[in-house]
Amino acid sequence: MSKTQGSRGKSQQQTKLFSSQDKEANKMATSASEASVQPLTLDMLVGELEKLRKDVTGELTVSMNTALAPIQASLQKITDTVAIHTATITGMETALSAHSDGITTLEREVAVLKSKLETTNQVNDRLQLAVEDLISRSKRQNLHVIGIPEGMEGDDARLFMTTLFKKMVGDPQLDTLELDRAHRSLALKPPQGSRPLIVHFHKYAQKERVLLWARKSRDVSYQGHPIRIFEDFSATLAKKRAAFNKVKSQLYKEGIRFGLLYPARLRVTINGQARIFDSRKRQSVSTRFIAVSE
Repeated sequence: MSKTQGSRGKSQQQTKLFSSQDKEANKMATSASEASVQPLTLDMLVGELEKLRKDVTGELTVSMNTALAPIQASLQKITDTVAIHTATITGMETALSAHSDGITTLEREVAVLKSKLETTNQVNDRLQLAVEDLISRSKRQNLHVIGIPEGMEGDDARLFMTTLFKKMVGDPQLDTLELDRAHRSLALKPPQGSRPLIVHFHKYAQKERVLLWARKSRDVSYQGHPIRIFEDFSATLAKKRAAFNKVKSQLYKEGIRFGLLYPARLRVTINGQARIFDSRKRQSVSTRFIAVSE
């Protein structure tokens, strides 16, 4: 019984304590409410709003500065990079402009050199033709004699060939035959066979008579040695004339009349009509016509 009564006493004391605290709080709230019920003037409202504005502005400024700091740093890096690239591009543009000017100058110089080269080539071609003509003219009175063994001419090749032509040709017009010189070609002596003899006639007409006799004659020989006689041409002209060898063989087989004109032109006669071909073209011959293909 005593314990129960003690508990009830404590509960009553606590209830009284809480009640007194509530009363005190209510008094304070009532006094605060009474104090706040004061009239609100316009100045007070403006002041409170200004204070609020400053507080909000300050907080926003701090927040924005904090948020924008990394962006500003990145923008600064980008600005620096752009400045470097701009300087590099400016330098490249300057160098490109200089190179472009240099290329333009070189193109003009190359055009001038090309023009000079073309002129030089034309002059060179004319000079080559002139030299070729001079060489050919210097050989017009020459004949190549192939087949005479080495040493048969003895010490005086000119006298030997003079006697040989007079004896073999038997032409009265060759009784006064004059040879300016006669010698072996300057090539090295071959192990077998002999080098050709080059004979220079004093008179062109006598050289032509010997050549005509050689063309008409067959199986020409001297002391048992077959002999062939040809005109003497420069290497260039000989190559041009040799270009007709194949077609000449075909013409001969077909029984078509032909002739090789000086310096290197082929004359073909078919059905009484003559056609002349330059050595720069290739000719092919059939039984009825000649087709010229470039």
